[in-house]
Amino acid sequence: MPLHRWLRSSAAVAAFPFMIAYLIFVLGGSVEFLEDNWLSATVLVSSAGVLAMGPVCAAAGAWEGARLARGRIGGGVPVRPPVLVLAWSAWPILGGAAAGLLGAFLVLAAAMADVPGTPDPSVLAVALLVILAWTLVGFAVGRYAHPLLGVPLLLVGTWLWLAYPAALETFWVRHLTGNNLGFCCETHTVFHPGALYAQAIVATALAGAAMLAWARGGRTRRVWAGIAALPLAAAAVAIPLVRDMGPEAQVPRSDALVCGEREGIEVCLWPERGKRLDFAARTVVPAARRLSAGSGLPLPGRITEGPADGATSWRFAVPPGADGDDVVFGLATSLLPAEPPVCGPGWSGAEAYRPLSAWLALTAGAGHDVVGRRTGPQALDVAQRTLARPPTEQMRWFRHNLVALSRCDTAPREVSAL
Repeated sequence: MPLHRWLRSSAAVAAFPFMIAYLIFVLGGSVEFLEDNWLSATVLVSSAGVLAMGPVCAAAGAWEGARLARGRIGGGVPVRPPVLVLAWSAWPILGGAAAGLLGAFLVLAAAMADVPGTPDPSVLAVALLVILAWTLVGFAVGRYAHPLLGVPLLLVGTWLWLAYPAALETFWVRHLTGNNLGFCCETHTVFHPGALYAQAIVATALAGAAMLAWARGGRTRRVWAGIAALPLAAAAVAIPLVRDMGPEAQVPRSDALVCGEREGIEVCLWPERGKRLDFAARTVVPAARRLSAGSGLPLPGRITEGPADGATSWRFAVPPGADGDDVVFGLATSLLPAEPPVCGPGWSGAEAYRPLSAWLALTAGAGHDVVGRRTGPQALDVAQRTLARPPTEQMRWFRHNLVALSRCDTAPREVSAL
């Protein structure tokens, strides 16, 4: 059959507009959450592609599989191997999906023009593997099910598997699907390798089971046992990789930073934000000196966006659009515990968090408007009254309430508005 006639007869022709329309819909609601790093962009496009194209490709595969079954491709003496027949029918569907992903990346590249780096190949490869797997599952189902059953079953079932786990309290399930929208990745994080491996394992098993069902036809119990065993074995391997994960598929990043020195203090940013190094150094070094003088904490030798120990190094962030007050506020509040300890009923140590945040930010030089907006007027009032005291009293107040934020046997002191 001539190539153009083969393409015109493929289900991909009808499926492609649905893929693109849903891909645009998913991306349109997610671009605003894009971080300033290419890993985040890759996760966004690849996950949107999996969610938009996986179900449609599966349904198109079910249609094509049923069409080939009606043509009795498994009967008689085969002219071509079954795998080659499947590949010839699947490539227009998969080609349309690949073209849609490429178009999405090209559109997103405009928004990422000033961000160093390239798309993450491992995340993209796993996404393509997931789409391939569900397409092959569609072909396998189509071989045995009428299109009126197989097409809606694959369309709805695949979409539910990819989308619904995000609503479950059992977090690890979402890390098996290949849809990572909202689960990764902030600029200070990287993709959890366990999640990536688990998704690849599940997708490979599904693809293998589908190919076995297609090529062997499921003629014997042994074949059907092998088809069922592949996904079960994959689950046994993949689930332990993600079982202890929380809602996000990311872990702290620790790769190379862009650093510079100012007034004897090293300031480091993630490579994507290297252009703002001079601004960051001019902002955080004076703020750190004011914080050290006001709180009595030793001046650190390093101020970084990367890992910091809170003693010899302090942490801050320079996200896109952040001005000097935002950066100073982040530096100041990074000196507090990330969250209060878990204590018994009646413990009120957390009441010190906002007043201490306000006092630290004002001490570091942040504007009153920014501090009031972020901590609230009551915390701002407490901080301003504390700043009116002698420096030694301020230092004692800070240190006492800092202890209250980290222990359950110390109550906060003077953290309520008059």
